[in-house]
Amino acid sequence: MRSRPIGTVTFLFTDMEGSTRAWEAHPAETQAALKRHDEIVARKVETRDGVIILERGEGDSVFAVFARPSDAVAAACEIQRALRAQSWPAHVPMRVRMAIHTGEAGADYRGPHVNRAARLRAIAHGEQILLSGVTAGIVRGMLPNDSSLIDLGQHRLRDVVEMEHVFQLTHPELRSDFPPLKSLGNFRQNLPVQLTTFVGREHERQNIRALFDSNRVVTLVGSGGCGKTRLAIQVGADLLEQFPDGVRFVDLAPLTDASLVTEAIAVAVGIKSEQGVATIDALIRNLEGTKTLIILDNCEHVAQACADAVLGLLRSGEGVRILATSRQPLGLAGEVKLRVPSLSMPKSTATLDEVGRYEASQLFIDRAAAARPGFTMTSANAGPIAEICRTLEGVPLAIELAAARTKALTPGEIRDRLSDRFRLLTGGQGRHQTLRSTIDWSYDLLSEVERTLFRRLSVFAGGFDLSAAEVVWDDGDPLDVIEQLVDKSLLAIEQRNEEKLRYRLLETLRQYAAERLVQAGEEENVRAHHFAHYLALAERAYGQRIEEEARSLALLEEDHDDLRAALAWARSRPRDLLRLASALGWFWHLRSHYREGRMWLEEALRLNANERSPEKARALWALSMILNWQGDIAAARPLAEQSLELWRENENPLELALALESIGWSHFAASNYSEALRSMEDCVEFYRKLGSAKLITRGRVAVGQMLAALGDVERTEPLARETLAEGRAQGEPKFVHFSLHYLADCALWRGDAKQAVQLYAESLRAALDYGNEMEAATEVQGMAMGLMGSGREVEGFLLYGASNARMAELQTTMLDEVAFWVNFRARYLPPARQRIGAAAADNAEQKGRTMPWKQALARAFALAADS
Repeated sequence: MRSRPIGTVTFLFTDMEGSTRAWEAHPAETQAALKRHDEIVARKVETRDGVIILERGEGDSVFAVFARPSDAVAAACEIQRALRAQSWPAHVPMRVRMAIHTGEAGADYRGPHVNRAARLRAIAHGEQILLSGVTAGIVRGMLPNDSSLIDLGQHRLRDVVEMEHVFQLTHPELRSDFPPLKSLGNFRQNLPVQLTTFVGREHERQNIRALFDSNRVVTLVGSGGCGKTRLAIQVGADLLEQFPDGVRFVDLAPLTDASLVTEAIAVAVGIKSEQGVATIDALIRNLEGTKTLIILDNCEHVAQACADAVLGLLRSGEGVRILATSRQPLGLAGEVKLRVPSLSMPKSTATLDEVGRYEASQLFIDRAAAARPGFTMTSANAGPIAEICRTLEGVPLAIELAAARTKALTPGEIRDRLSDRFRLLTGGQGRHQTLRSTIDWSYDLLSEVERTLFRRLSVFAGGFDLSAAEVVWDDGDPLDVIEQLVDKSLLAIEQRNEEKLRYRLLETLRQYAAERLVQAGEEENVRAHHFAHYLALAERAYGQRIEEEARSLALLEEDHDDLRAALAWARSRPRDLLRLASALGWFWHLRSHYREGRMWLEEALRLNANERSPEKARALWALSMILNWQGDIAAARPLAEQSLELWRENENPLELALALESIGWSHFAASNYSEALRSMEDCVEFYRKLGSAKLITRGRVAVGQMLAALGDVERTEPLARETLAEGRAQGEPKFVHFSLHYLADCALWRGDAKQAVQLYAESLRAALDYGNEMEAATEVQGMAMGLMGSGREVEGFLLYGASNARMAELQTTMLDEVAFWVNFRARYLPPARQRIGAAAADNAEQKGRTMPWKQALARAFALAADS
């Protein structure tokens, strides 16, 4: 036998497209055809000095290794030419796909380069030869005669973080026309990028795919850490071609409110809700007639809400399928429950070669190599690895936690610790107890200081930074302890930018730590500290909302999950609930979280009906603003009046001035622009007395809105230019946004529609800079009218439809209530509709309504650039 090359080698991966169907329908003919296939492949590989790794091939697939990339490419070309020259049975077409990649490999031929070659093969079509960018760069001047390379561009491969530059080898005797590659970017999907290799589960993947042929709901059931989520994501990737209308992943783990399940699904699917239409009804209508797979992940804590949502989704039609993961079934009729088993494990009698063929061993080796570069399975450690896998019963999370210990321990030392620590259970609770025992083991290995911090960190619903961790820690600086938890794979790092790190407990570990927190009798005290921290954060942002508005909004958005958790904890403490909700009201208003903000503020006010405190005054102010921006104008004005009354009692000059401003906005929402102008001019005088430049600009910006609404172009334009310069100098995108918006309004008043498009586009960018989605939708609608007025009617109606859909999704009808804006519509829409015809206008508007919002924004900016 030819010696196997190691070091930098080139892999050739092949398999036969459609072989499973051929085997099932025509087994005898398929067997004979594959025998000829194997003979051709073996002969060509050997001729080019390659080696077939028999133990790594499966069924009709081939795994070959070459010392030189040019030999691998030549062999692939010759194999395909030889296969095409043969006569094959009509019902056993020999369509073989191939992938070639060059990289480092050890004697066991495992690792990231082998994985990349396999993933490259997975995106190819039968009869196609694909080369990775690395291989293509090496062989470009050494291709087989008459061959050439076609650049297919960058593609995302499954389980591979970096994009791959893919090339196709062509030859006059080979087929050259193929459909788009089967890479993730060519499908409608939002599957999370996986940073580690998916190992094993071939039987489960095949079983689940088959189940969807005749079933509409499949639930993967198992304990935390058994690999449900990862399996579901992989199956979703496997089924991309079967669901051309989308594979959508919905992560339910962060939800603490079951009523948000359908909205989470709508966001993931890209469905826009409409005012007065239940979210589930909008989902049903939009999914009707599609072939869509929806993956609901982590259903257990909102199981009933998930079950209700699934029942609704099934009404969309036969083409919609649901894949759920949960620790318990959803309890639906027709639901197929598939318990996710342990990974296959080596027997005690397994040889060195056999140990590496089992899924559990492969996972351990892969993750150990990631923890300690250069780690490989040897004759010395194969036995301990096998014992570890058996002791942990093949549970993926348990194995990954154990493999992470290879940074400091040998597999033998890990095995000995497991033997000392575990008394594994069997029966129905076996897997659950195994996972708990594994985490128990990791927990027991911690020092008492590490254990204490680990369980206290469970109160954080989302990511958290060092300052937040300090709040639940009363023993000095927690940084060293946090680093130790990160090293021990119990705490994950999230790097948002080069200057800021955040930390996060994986959900399974967080739930375990939360149980430990309760057992330690610390929960109430730690949650009280958690609440105090986020109350202080919200109060600090509230106090800085005038001078550092954009920064404060971004900080609150980053911690929104924990602010929600703090609000939920405070529900039984009405006064605390009012304090936190009222501090967040301005944030919910400016970030367009209308539904959520309204819910919390109304609850806080209901539970504190007799209060006359500053907190109640600011809650009333915030709720009035949210109601105005939702279009519920009649309900907003009395709240603004109550807020003003309470601020007069509490004698706070700044808050009193802001309350007067909210009265002005109520007048504006009711289209009483002259009265609104007087209120805003009074506010400016109040703000001048307070001495804040940003407050003064804020007041002048409000005045600008009223002048623009009145159509007073001569006064609006110079004022807006002044506030635009002030906003830019102050670094406040809200002032920039509104000033540009008023200038755009003036352009519409003057009939300069082309200039309006440019100004609304600039205003749109500024609105997005501080996360105001409702105002962004307003700018898109302004652009739409500008386009209609400048001869681009179809594009205008498309953006108009997208804007209206986004407004409905945000549950606001404010623009329908603002008289001057309604007049703009009457001025620009009917003539445009008449010019292109009602059918063309309706078609464009409907297309815009169904366009994903991010796509609509990109289209808007592109249209502005072309204007």
